[in-house]
Amino acid sequence: MWFCLCGVALRSTIGPFFTTGIPIASPLLLRTPQRRTGPVRACLLILLAASAFALEPASAQSTTSGRVEGLVTRRDSGLPIAGVAVRISGTGVGSSTGADGRYSLALVPAGPHTIEFRWIGYAPETRPVVIRAGATENADVTLSPVALQLADMIVEAASKAPERIVEAPAAITVIPAYQAAALTPTNQAPAVLRNVPGFDVVQNGMHDFNINARGFNSSLNRRVLVLQDGRDLSYVLVGSQEWGALSVALDEMGKVEVVRGPGSALYGANAFNGVVNISTPRARDVLGTKFNLSVGELNTIRSDMRHARSFADGRFAYKITAGYGTSDTFSRSRTRFDSTDIVREYTPASDSVVRKARAETIPLKGQTVDPVTGAATGDRDPVRTMYGVGRLDYYAPTGALGTAEAGISQVENDIFVTTVGRVQILRSQRPYARASWATDRYYLMGYYSGRRTPDKQVSLSSGAPLLEHSGAYHVEGQFNRPVKGERGRVILGASARAMQLNTKETLLEADEDDRVDNVLSAFGQLEYDLSSKWKTVAGSRLDKGNLYTTQVSPKIAVVFTPSRSQALRATINQAFQPPTGAELFLRVPAG
Repeated sequence: MWFCLCGVALRSTIGPFFTTGIPIASPLLLRTPQRRTGPVRACLLILLAASAFALEPASAQSTTSGRVEGLVTRRDSGLPIAGVAVRISGTGVGSSTGADGRYSLALVPAGPHTIEFRWIGYAPETRPVVIRAGATENADVTLSPVALQLADMIVEAASKAPERIVEAPAAITVIPAYQAAALTPTNQAPAVLRNVPGFDVVQNGMHDFNINARGFNSSLNRRVLVLQDGRDLSYVLVGSQEWGALSVALDEMGKVEVVRGPGSALYGANAFNGVVNISTPRARDVLGTKFNLSVGELNTIRSDMRHARSFADGRFAYKITAGYGTSDTFSRSRTRFDSTDIVREYTPASDSVVRKARAETIPLKGQTVDPVTGAATGDRDPVRTMYGVGRLDYYAPTGALGTAEAGISQVENDIFVTTVGRVQILRSQRPYARASWATDRYYLMGYYSGRRTPDKQVSLSSGAPLLEHSGAYHVEGQFNRPVKGERGRVILGASARAMQLNTKETLLEADEDDRVDNVLSAFGQLEYDLSSKWKTVAGSRLDKGNLYTTQVSPKIAVVFTPSRSQALRATINQAFQPPTGAELFLRVPAG
C-alpha cells in the first residue's frame, strides 16, 4: 500500500513560481547521493537550467489572432477537473485541461467564437467569447457531473483514426487522467491497468510488472504492445517493457487507450492480446511551469518538473520535462546457505506452506554475505529512476503538426524476474529520439529507442555479469482517405524496423551476438458504413522479418449500433508473436 505524506504542485506561465521552486528541487535533484549517473544527471541539469527561460513572458500574439485561457471546475465542489477537452467550434484549435484544471488556447482567429468543454461523466458546456487580435481572453467554466455517457467518447487506437467508442471494431477502455495522476508518487505506470476489464497485472518488484489481456500471464510477458506517442516502449533483447525507465510522469501521460484483443492487423508484432496506447500532451496544450514533490512509504521521494512555452506567434512551442525518484525496495536478498530466505520472506504474508528455494550467489547491491550463515547484512542501495526530455512542436498554418523530441532515462538497482532467475539492473540507460509530421490525411514518423547497461546487470543466481547495448530504428508512414463521401475510409501504411543487439557474449551465443535484425511491414484497412446502424471493417497486415517466416494478420469486424449508446460487435482477428534474440540464442550460466 502506498500513501503520499506531502505534495507540492506549482504552475505558472511566468517566472516567479518557478524561481521559488528551484530551492525546493535542488536538494532532491542535485544533492541526493548517487553513483555514476553522469550522462543522465548532466541531461537533467541542462534541462533544469534551460527552463529558466520561464522567467520570460510568452511571446506576443499575432495581429490576426489571440489567446483564450481559463479554469474548469466541478460545480458541486469547486475542485478543478483534469483532462477536459476544450475546443473552439468550427476551428482546429483545441487543448485539454492540466492537473490543476487550467487550459490555454493559442492562435485563435480574431472574432466571435464558441468554446466547447467536454469530459466523461460531466454535462458538456459552451461559452461564447470574442477574441481580440494580440490579446488574451479569460473563460472559466464549471461542469456538472452526470451519468457516464460512453457513447460520446472518441478513441483512436482501434483504427488509428478518431471514432466513437461504441462504433470501434474492438473492445476499448479509456483510462481517465486523474487515475494515472494519483499514482505519480510511485511512477508505477502498469498499476493504472489494474482496473481494466480482462487485464491481468502481476508485480514482482518496484518496477517489474508483467501485463496481459485475456490470457495467462508469464515472466517477461510481451503479448501486449505498449506505445507512447507511437513509439514501442519495449527493448530489443527480450521484447518486454522496462517500466522504471518510463520517460514521463504519470500526471503528464494524457490519454491512455487500452485495446483488449488482438491488434496485429494494424500494429504488427506483439499486439497479440492487446495494445496500450499512451498519448502525451502537445507542448501548446500545457503552457506554463509545474513542479511536483511527493514522499511516502519505503523512503520514497519523487519530484517531477515540466515547463512549456510558445513563441513565434504561437507557431512553435517547446516542452521540457525532468524527474527523479528514489525508494527502498520490498525485494530481499536470498543468499542463506540453508535456502530459507524465501520462506522467511513470504510466510508472514501467505496462508500456504512456502517451500525452500535454492540460495542465490549474490546479494542485492549494498549488502554483504555473512560467511557463517550466508545471510545478507547491511542496507540495500535504493532504487533510483530519473529522466529528462525535450520536445519541440511546429503548428503549421494548414493545421499539420510537426514534432521533434529526444530524451533519456536511467534506472539503478532495480530487480527483474527472468528465465534465468532474478537479475539486478545496476544501471540501465534508455535514450530515444522521435520525429513526426501529422495531417488529417497522412502521418509520418521515425524514432530511435535504445538501451545500454554500462554498469552491467547481475544474475543473482550465478553472479554472472550481463551486458546489453541495443537499439531499434523505426520509420513508418500512414495514409487515409474517405470513400463514397464520408461513408467509408481507407487506411494504408508501411513501416521498416532495424534492431541492433550486442551483449558482448554475456547473454547470446558468440556466433549469434552483435547482430542486426530487420522487419518490413505493410498494412491496410477498409471501413464502410452499410447504413446508419451497420459498419463493416476489413484489414490485413504483412510482416516479413529475418527471424521468422512471413506473417499475414487478417481482421474482419461487423459493428451494429441499434442506438447511440449501444452496440453489438463481431470480430475475427489473427495475431502473431515473433521470437526475440534472447529466446533464440540465449546462452548464460544458470547457477
